[in-house]
Formats: sequence, structure tokens, C-alpha cells
Amino acid sequence: MTKKATSSAANMASSKATDEQISQARERSRIADPSQAESGHQAIEWARRSSPVLDTFVRAKLSDGALTGRRVAVVVHLEAKTAFLATVLADAGATVVAAGSNPWSTRDNVAAALVERGIEVHSTRGSTNEMWEADLIRVADCDPEFIIDDGAELTIRMARDRPEAYQRLLGVSEETTTGVARLTELQRLGRLPMPTVAANDAACKHLFDNRYGTGQSTVQAILALTNLRMSGKRVVVVGYGWVGRGVATYCHQLGARVTAVEVDPIRALEAYTDGHQVSDLETALGSADFVITATGGIRALTARHFDALTEGTIMANVGHHDHEIDTPALRAESSEITEIRPGVTAYTRNGITTYVLAEGALVNIAGGLGHPTEIMDLSFSVQALGCHYLASTDLEPGVHAFPPELDRAIASAKLASRGITIEKLGDDQSDTLSEILDADTFESWGTKP
Repeated sequence: MTKKATSSAANMASSKATDEQISQARERSRIADPSQAESGHQAIEWARRSSPVLDTFVRAKLSDGALTGRRVAVVVHLEAKTAFLATVLADAGATVVAAGSNPWSTRDNVAAALVERGIEVHSTRGSTNEMWEADLIRVADCDPEFIIDDGAELTIRMARDRPEAYQRLLGVSEETTTGVARLTELQRLGRLPMPTVAANDAACKHLFDNRYGTGQSTVQAILALTNLRMSGKRVVVVGYGWVGRGVATYCHQLGARVTAVEVDPIRALEAYTDGHQVSDLETALGSADFVITATGGIRALTARHFDALTEGTIMANVGHHDHEIDTPALRAESSEITEIRPGVTAYTRNGITTYVLAEGALVNIAGGLGHPTEIMDLSFSVQALGCHYLASTDLEPGVHAFPPELDRAIASAKLASRGITIEKLGDDQSDTLSEILDADTFESWGTKP
């Protein structure tokens, strides 16, 4: 794509932003480098081209005015696919402010491009935790009515640091397993005063994003960072939820020998039935080439496990929290720490050297490009429609399921975008009671067939 063509596409996509909105976004935002906007526009345009559901079906659904004038905060990994979601919401009339849900997940060129489209952004790649926390508070201070959240990161900070604004929230659409668990806990404590949508639990999200998206992007990032093969490697996957099973599947398909570590017996049995070895963590670590944490919790791999590691083990995290691998504990116990190549840090402890990728941050984001665009087309369609559902429906406070009819509509739109048609049941194929029970039986029940 030529620079001229890209600029034209960027201008077209941002045509609804006024000069005043762009000026205000420039004045209020905290980004790294405004001069990177051109490459950011290119990245967003590439994401748009591979997001047919979000660009057509979802745009049409959002054109009813339900989001016009609404203040929407988007706090998800801030790269091109997220930026396109923010653009679609802005084009639907929402006033959007954005930040990254992780200190390492922002792409600075994309942040710059969003500002040039009139969207306020508070985020830079590689922020300190203090800077990142401050950015989330700046977003909270914009007094959003709705949040599209990842890990409930903005939601819980508003509850803690901006309680009055938290009480004014009209709804939250949540992206992750961890975030839904946090919202559910807030509800249990009686601290969830607004309706929320468990976007993560939608079929078009977790069945594709968590499994295929994370599986592919994690393996891509690990192999790119290490320049190693997966075939023949002994891979330990810690956690066998949808993310863990996706990682295990992709590693297995590339010839790795996978061992799953689980605390839940049903998931452990699933891993065994899927053809993987199953073990406790300490036993599994003794023969691991790669260890990949995918629990969604904290300290899945910590100081008490490090003695089981052998020379050359490579550790990576793809769960929500940066401290699923307890890198502070590893650092404290290491006699030597060296970055041996970008994104690969060597820790020498008791004469044994092990490696951590991307400093224990989400390896597919901090060390790669994140999920494939076609997958995020589904996830962000769920998120956009989740926000629209909250804005157009009178819901009670609490955690709500994503409407199944919207789930099916997204899947149908995705199939249609690929020119795929599916079969329909004929009238004579329905399994109905009327073919089994006669009219007299129905009559005795006081009803009609």
C-alpha cells in the first residue's frame, strides 16, 4: 500500500472527527511520539481490511444512535486491532478514550494514529507500573459511562480510586476470563452497582480468541524470540483452560511433547483425553524445555518451583498477569542476570541458567503481534455489541451473559464474509414430541400438540 493511499484511507476513517476534537485529543493525550501516526494509520487500515464483521455487520448494528454522545473507555491491549475497534465506536457517535490494559501492550504508532483521529489516548509502550496506573486514572477522570475492559483493570481502579465515578458507570463489557472472575467477585461482595456483560464467555470470543488466537500467537512469539524449533521439545503448559488447551494444541501440532499441569481434575482429564501427558508441576519441570504459564492467576511459577528447573529451561507467560512467573523472586535469587537477545533474559541461580521471555509479560503481546486479526474481528465484534447491548437495554446490576442470538449473528456474518453457506434443517427433520406422543396424550396433559 502506498503512503498516499494509506493517508487517504486514514482521512476517510477519521472523517467524523472535527478539527476541534482532534485538537483536544492532541492536547489531552499522553503518548510517546505523535510523528509515528502515519505508520499507525497503515496498521489500523490493515486491521480493518481483515475485520469484515466489525467493519460491516457491527457498524450497521451501531448505526441506530444508541452510542451517540456516550462516553466509552476502551482499555484493551492497545494495538492496531483495538484501535480499529475504537474507531468503529467513535464513528458510531461515541466519545472514546483509550489506554492499554498492560504496560507492554501498547504500540506507540497506533496510539499516535488514534489521536490524529480525534480519540484521546493515555498510553505508551514499556511504561513503568506507576505510569501505567496513572494513565488508567486519567481515563477514569474522563468519567466514562461505559467501559470495554480487559482484566477489569480500569473497573477495579475506578472502584478503588474513583468511587464516585465508579457509581456513575452505566455498564462494563469484559474481555477476559480473569476480568469476568473479578467482576463476579465484586458482585458477590455487593460492590458491582452497574450491569456488566461477560464478553469473554461468548462463544465467538473464548472458543476462538482464547484457544486459536492465543495458541497461534503464543507459539509464533516464542519461536520468533528464541529462533528455536518447537518439534521435539518438551513443553509444560501450566493451566488447561481455553488458553492453555490452545497453546497445547499448537505446540503439539508442531511436534512438541506436551505435559499439562492442572489443579482441576476435570480439566486434567480433558488434557489426558486430548492426548497430552498430565503431571504435577514439580515433576513436569524436571524435564521441560519450555514452560508456558496460562492460568489467569498470579505466581503459578514461583520461588518454591525454581529448584526443579534444569539447565536451559525457557519460561514464558501467556496468562493475564505479568507475575504468573514470579520474576521478582527469580531475580532476587539469581547471581547473574543478562539479556542475551531482545526479549530473552538469562537468570543464573545456583549455577543453573534458565531463561524468561518478555520479562514474564504476556509473551504473545510483549514479544509478538498478538492474536491474528481475523480472530480479533470476532472478539471485538462481541465487545462492540456488548457495549451497544448495555447502552440500549435496561439491565439490572450484575454480571450478564452475552446474548446468544448476537453470538450466532456474529458467526453467521463471519461465515458470509468468507462466502460460506451452511445447511438448514427441513420441516420434516425436527425432533418433536408430536411424532412420538399422540393427540390423546397431549389432551390428557391439558395442552395441544
